[in-house]
Amino acid sequence: MENKLIHLCALNLANRLNQYMGKSGPEFTKLVLGMEVIIINVSKLIIIYLLAAALGVVVQTAIIQAGYVLIKRHSFGLHALNSTVCTVVSCLMFVITPLILSGFGINNLTVLVVFIFIVMCLYLYAPADTKARPLVGVKLRAHLKKKAVFCGLVLMLITLLIPSYELKFLLTLGAVYQCLGILPITYKILKRSEKNYEKFEQT
Repeated sequence: MENKLIHLCALNLANRLNQYMGKSGPEFTKLVLGMEVIIINVSKLIIIYLLAAALGVVVQTAIIQAGYVLIKRHSFGLHALNSTVCTVVSCLMFVITPLILSGFGINNLTVLVVFIFIVMCLYLYAPADTKARPLVGVKLRAHLKKKAVFCGLVLMLITLLIPSYELKFLLTLGAVYQCLGILPITYKILKRSEKNYEKFEQT
């Protein structure tokens, strides 16, 4: 039901846009899929930040998400199996956690130790793909790995320079969340397939 509603909304938006774009066939299908992704992501963000606003943790939510997204954009990793699960998990990660751990902080030594672990994981395991989105191409994966490691180092530097212990903790927590999403052990625990690109490259 949820997927049908999202598809209908995306189809409606795509038809309106297509009056100016003139897409057809596979190009129009891509447009519809793009609209679906936008609708899903915007709806999740609205729910997350409405809950954050209700609980008074909007700033904390934004900071954790910033650390998470900066690492995720190049390291990819696990996705929830559907939008509802993704929204619930995101609320737990980005809203409930900072609410429970309000005022908690870490020092630079802890930041350094944690980020050394994160950067090592990015070097070893990024980018991590999924069955729905295999990252095909040796050059592509090498490029994404370099970007992921670079972003990890940049975020580490930013976190070390920030004077607030609480902000250090929130940024580091966001990076840890994403790091967990690329680890082989996480894939095994959740029974998800790893290195999905190999199936395409072998054929």
